[in-house]
Amino acid sequence: MSVYISEYRVLSYLGSGSGHQVMKVYHNQTSQILAMKIEKSPNLGQIEAEVQKLKHLKGIIGIPQLLDYGKTKDFCGYLITPILKSNLQDILRDSSMTISQILAIGLGILEILEQVHKQNVLHLDIKPENIMLKEFHINFPIEHILKPGFIQLIDFGLSQRAGSKISQNKYFVGSLRYASRQAHKGNQLHFKDDLESLLYMLVYLRNKKLPWQCNQQYRSQQLEIRKIGEIKEAVFNTLVLTQKFPQLFMKFKQYIDELTYMEMPDYNYLKLLFRQMLKLENFSNSFQNKFSFSQSNSFNENNQIQNAEMMILSFRNLYKNDSQKCEEDLFDTETSFVQISDWVKTYNTQTTKSIIDIKFDSKCS
Repeated sequence: MSVYISEYRVLSYLGSGSGHQVMKVYHNQTSQILAMKIEKSPNLGQIEAEVQKLKHLKGIIGIPQLLDYGKTKDFCGYLITPILKSNLQDILRDSSMTISQILAIGLGILEILEQVHKQNVLHLDIKPENIMLKEFHINFPIEHILKPGFIQLIDFGLSQRAGSKISQNKYFVGSLRYASRQAHKGNQLHFKDDLESLLYMLVYLRNKKLPWQCNQQYRSQQLEIRKIGEIKEAVFNTLVLTQKFPQLFMKFKQYIDELTYMEMPDYNYLKLLFRQMLKLENFSNSFQNKFSFSQSNSFNENNQIQNAEMMILSFRNLYKNDSQKCEEDLFDTETSFVQISDWVKTYNTQTTKSIIDIKFDSKCS
């Protein structure tokens, strides 16, 4: 794909999604190095919709600034934002994160989501690839990680106004790994669904795996969506998701589950939970001594986790005749360095494609 926009010179390719590419560009007048997201085909409308969301969210710290936008001579939409250094998936691929770093990330994202939700906007695609940092690594003091703007929430390609019609139909919206339970059912989505995706992402950062990640590729994409959703339902109210976190993390999960439809989350309460877990005044080795971690030490906890694992196994066995082996986590472990959502858009559950198919199509386009 050739790109010609008089103000910018393309330096390198950063990544792509099903309908767009991301490039590093040079601004000819200011000499700035920036990021350009551009549609692969004319008049797709995806970029135009995202531009409107970024305009609406202008001024929120932690949302990339929209610097420029327009269309090429071939009518492909594009937008320009500052270039960021790394995303959480890249960082996790190279090293593990401490519990303090993960909780600080959670608190930072809560700060951003609070402002986004107050604008009546849902992100609907919270995942490590969409959480960017202003540095190449995260090995900084926790106070630095929590500095406004260090963490950036990107890609509003799936974003919707709260209560919009698109989330009232039978659609699957989001990434299979991190989408909320309601998304798997095609139900109306709201503020709590962003929080549930955040919960799954934090668990993934801690464990480098989620219980519903499997080594099977299902012949039916509808079955794949349903099967992963059922596993999420089965394990949500067990200790499986919270066993390697401070016990207060369980309250975060419980709060999400009890939050009612259309209810604005109590962000003051949620941020207090994370601050209590972090204990900002002391990030030393005494952190673990000040909190009781649920490490499955009791007989009851072990039983609960074993029961949840049995449920997961039973779900996989239930569908084993409808699946075939594939490489472990093929659609999630591929190396990428992109600043905008990869491979995921809104799918009608009647004709949905798996993430693997989307990647294949994207590579062949």
